[in-house]
Amino acid sequence: MQDKRARLLAKSGYTQALQGPASVLGRGIIFPYTPTIQSQTQVAYSKYDLVHTNSQPHAFQSSSPPGIQLTATFYQQTTEEVAYLVGVLHFLRVVTKMNFGENDPERGTPPPVLEFSAYGDLNYNRVPVLVGGFTQSYPDDVDYVEATVNGSVVQMPSQFTIAMDLLVQYSPRRVKSEFSTSQFASGSLYSKGFI
Repeated sequence: MQDKRARLLAKSGYTQALQGPASVLGRGIIFPYTPTIQSQTQVAYSKYDLVHTNSQPHAFQSSSPPGIQLTATFYQQTTEEVAYLVGVLHFLRVVTKMNFGENDPERGTPPPVLEFSAYGDLNYNRVPVLVGGFTQSYPDDVDYVEATVNGSVVQMPSQFTIAMDLLVQYSPRRVKSEFSTSQFASGSLYSKGFI
C-alpha cells in the first residue's frame, strides 16, 4: 500500500538541502503527524463599468493555482525525533536560499522547486512548489529535550509548530504541453501534479 502521508520532497538530483543536519531526512520532509493543510484558489475578473445599469458584468482574466498553507506540529521525546526536527528546519532554511557567493560554482541559481504530496492522487500528488516562507516559534510553556546531533548539543521543544506557505510553480512549457481543460475536468491531470 502506498504511503499517503503529507510530504515535501526534493526532486531527484537535488541534494544540497539534504546535507548537514538534514541528512537524516532522506529526500525531504515526511510529516510524522497529520498537518493542517489549507488552500485557496484565486480567479481574477475585470468589471465592465456600464452606465445606467444595476448590474455590472465581469470578464474572466486569469486563474491562478491555489496557494497552499501548511501547519505542522512535531513532537520530540527521543534523540532521533530531535535530530529529525533539526533536519526539517535545516532543509527549510536551505530551500529558501539561492546559491550565492564567489566560491559557489552555481551562484545565481534560485531556490529549488520541490514536490508536495498528501493523501493520494486526487488530493496532492507531486505538486511542484516553492517554499514561499515559513514560521517557527520556540514556545515557553513546554519542556525542552536535549540531544546531540552531528556532534553538537541542541535543545528542542517537546512540541514544536512550523507554518509554511507553498507556492505552486508550474513551468510555462509544462502547462502549454500537458494541460488541457478537458483532461483536467476528467480528473486525469491530478496524478500529474495539477490542482
